[in-house]
Amino acid sequence: MERNKHLQYAGLSFLTALLFTAAWQPFYLFPLAFAGFVPLFMLERKIRQQEQNSFAWLFVYAWLGFLLWNIGSVWWIWNASPGGAIAAFIINSLPMVLPIMLFHARNRMNGNINYSYFIALWLSIEFLQFHWDFAYPWLLLGNVFSYVPILAQWYEFTGILGGSLWVLLVNMEVDKLVQQWNLWPAPIRRQKVLNKVFLFLISPAFLSIYIWNNLPTQSLKKAEMVVVQPNFDPYSDKFGGLSDTEQLAEILRLAEPKIDGKVQYLLFPETALQGNLLENYLMNEPLIIQLQEFLKKHPHVVIVSGMDSYYQYAENERRSLAARKFRNGEGYYEVYNSALQINSYDSVQVYHKSKLVPGVEKMPYPQLFKFLEDYAIDLGGTSGSLGQDSESKNFKSYHKISVAPIICYESVFPEFVASYVKKGADVLCILTNDGWWGNTPGYKQHFDFGRLRAIENRRAIARAANTGISGFIDRDGSIIKASNYWEKDVLRSSVPIYLEETFYSKYGDWLSYIFLFIAISDSFTLFLRRR
Repeated sequence: MERNKHLQYAGLSFLTALLFTAAWQPFYLFPLAFAGFVPLFMLERKIRQQEQNSFAWLFVYAWLGFLLWNIGSVWWIWNASPGGAIAAFIINSLPMVLPIMLFHARNRMNGNINYSYFIALWLSIEFLQFHWDFAYPWLLLGNVFSYVPILAQWYEFTGILGGSLWVLLVNMEVDKLVQQWNLWPAPIRRQKVLNKVFLFLISPAFLSIYIWNNLPTQSLKKAEMVVVQPNFDPYSDKFGGLSDTEQLAEILRLAEPKIDGKVQYLLFPETALQGNLLENYLMNEPLIIQLQEFLKKHPHVVIVSGMDSYYQYAENERRSLAARKFRNGEGYYEVYNSALQINSYDSVQVYHKSKLVPGVEKMPYPQLFKFLEDYAIDLGGTSGSLGQDSESKNFKSYHKISVAPIICYESVFPEFVASYVKKGADVLCILTNDGWWGNTPGYKQHFDFGRLRAIENRRAIARAANTGISGFIDRDGSIIKASNYWEKDVLRSSVPIYLEETFYSKYGDWLSYIFLFIAISDSFTLFLRRR
C-alpha cells in the first residue's frame, strides 16, 4: 500500500514535468501547458489527505517534477558546462517549489483550496527571476507562446507575465473540472465545461488574433540594416583558433558584398571584437583601426558590434566589486562584455552588458560567494564576474536613429528591454553568440523569446548571432528574414521604424506588483493564523 502510494506521487510529479516539457521547444505542444499544474494540484491533495508528514513529501515530489521540467527543457546547458548545468537545474527549480508549499499550508489550515493564492505566489516567483542575482527567466510560463506569437499580441499591455497568468487561470479551471466532473449531471457538466473553456481559453486567443489582424502595417521610415553571422566555432575558431584580426577581417569580408550607398547600419554579433580591447585607449587598438579603415570606404555606414573589453583603474580610483588585480599585483582592471558603435562622424559609443549570466559572467551575491570566483563557468575568455553598466543605454548616430544594443542574455528580460524603448530606441538590436549549446533547442528558444520582446514594445528587431539564428523580426513577432544554424550568412533588410510607445513599454511589469501585493498580504495572514 505504501509503495503504491509513492508510485502515484512519483507518477503525478513526472506527469507535470512531461506536460510542461512537451509544451516547450522542440516539441511545440503549447496547449499542454494549460494542464501542466493539474497533476501537481492532484499531488498536493493526495499528500494532504494521506500523509501526516505532508510538507516533507510534497517538497520531495514537487521539486522532483520541477527539476525534471528544467532538465527536459534546458538540458542543452550541459553542452557548455556539465557542472554549471547541474547547478542551474537545482537552483532554478527550487524557487518553483515555494508556491505549492505555501499553497499547501493554506489549504491545510483553511480546509479549502485557494487557487488565487497559488497564482499570486507563482507570478511573484516569476517576477523574482527578473531581479535576484540567480535570475533565470527562461522557463517563465508566458514564454511558452514565443513560437506562436499570434496568441501573444496582448503582451503589449501585460508583458510576458500576462501569458503566465493565462496559463495559470486555465490550469485552475481545468483542475476544478477534474474535481467536480463526477458530481454534475451530464447536461450541466457540458455547459460548465463550454463556459469555462470559452472564458479562460478561447477569449484571450480571439483577442490576440483580433489585435494581430488590426495592427497598422505602415511605418513612418525604415533603417537599411545588414547583420553578419560569421559562424565561428566557439570551441575552436573563436577563442584560441583564428586570431582577433583574422576574425574581424572575415566578418568584414562577408559584409562587403551587401553594402551599397543605401546601407545605414552594419551589425556584428556578441564579442565580434575579441582580444580584450583596452577602453582607456580604445582608438589606438588595432581592431578599432581596422574598422576605421573599413569605414573610409563606406563613410555612410554605422557599425554596431559586440566587444570583449577591459578598463584599467587609476591608482586612487574607486573600484567596483568586479575589479581584478593584475597578475603582477600592480593595479586593478575590470573586464566587460560590451557593445560598441563606431562611424565616420560621431564619437565612439560603448555600452557594458547590464544583465549578466549568473555563474558565467557574474558571481551571485559577491559579498558572500567571492571565494567561488575561480569556479565560474568559462565561456570564451569573459568568465568570472564582469563589470556592468547600471542601466540600459541607446546608441544614437547622425542618421537620427536610436538603436538599443541588447547583448545576448539581456533579451530574455522583458522590462529591461522595454527600458530601451522608454529611452527612445527606434530599433532593438540583439547581439549574441548562441553556438555554445550546439544544434539544440537552446538557440531556437533564445531567438523566439526575441519575438515576444518585439510584441511587448512594438519595435522591430535586428539580430546578429555568431551562429544560431540571425535575422529580422517585425513588431508583431513575425519573422522578416532569418539565417540557418551553423552557416555563414549575411542578411539585409529595410527595418521598419515605429514610434508609438506601448502600455508595457511605459509601465513595465505592472501586473506583477498587483500579485506580489496579494501574495505578501495572504502570506502575512497565513503567518498570523499559525501564530
